[in-house]
Amino acid sequence: MNNLPSPFKSPKGEAEYMTAYENTMRLWAVPYEAMDIRSRFGSTHLVVCGPKDAPPLILLHSFFMSLTVWAHNIADLSRAYRVYALDMMGQPGRSIPDQPMRDRDEMAKWLTGVLDALNISKADLIGWSYGGFTALNYAIHRPDRLRKLVLLTPIGSFVPLKTQFYVRSMLTRLPGRYWSNNMMHWMYYEPNLKNEKTKRMFDLITNQFYPGVRYFQLPPTVLPVPYTDEELRGVKNSTLLLIGQQESLYDPVAAIERAKRLIPNIQAELIPHAGHELPGGQPETVNRKILEFLKGD
Repeated sequence: MNNLPSPFKSPKGEAEYMTAYENTMRLWAVPYEAMDIRSRFGSTHLVVCGPKDAPPLILLHSFFMSLTVWAHNIADLSRAYRVYALDMMGQPGRSIPDQPMRDRDEMAKWLTGVLDALNISKADLIGWSYGGFTALNYAIHRPDRLRKLVLLTPIGSFVPLKTQFYVRSMLTRLPGRYWSNNMMHWMYYEPNLKNEKTKRMFDLITNQFYPGVRYFQLPPTVLPVPYTDEELRGVKNSTLLLIGQQESLYDPVAAIERAKRLIPNIQAELIPHAGHELPGGQPETVNRKILEFLKGD
């Protein structure tokens, strides 16, 4: 047990969030082991699944979400990989910070500390949204610790976020669930919600998002500002970039074009019928493309 103070504003708020968190974890279709790793920046919570002797694969989730968002990807990914899904430090979830990560260098040091504690010398890394921004940052700082890199609709990495994103984010701070629900609908490609499986995930994550926004005390956070040309040209790891064609947070075509122009060894494509919810909205397509990429030369 750790003795760090809760990052939530009240026990009641924390209880409401954790109930929503556990409800979403019920969607996981594979057995998993939960663990907590204490390092310089606090206690990192993660769940582990897949064959113990399989190659390691790290998952980093989207902003103001938690590791629970991988429910529709975990079964396929964990068949041939030992998957470590992290609750990102400084985000709502079961990780507990004891100091903020003040810059991108410290954000990379947090992940290095987790890999060291797990005795993982090199791993494949998948990041979704803010997790994609974080994963790309790690490839820039510590390419020696990575094998392959997968970026799923990463925010702020290649092109700026739309002003509408910041306006909508601020509105979620208002009382009531309306603006939180509105934000979630804006990020999703609405036709995907006609799928019962996707709609169930959407409802559970939306129920988790609201108490996260309302009760979690967000520490100083590294903002997703586009990487420089020089940084992107220096990415050494083989990279897969997938962005939903209906991405609403930024210009997906411009992001793909800039990534392909600058990152030396990259496969990049737009995925039809998906917005920012890409891995949850089109899981079969995304899982297949990820596994083909990871298993390829």
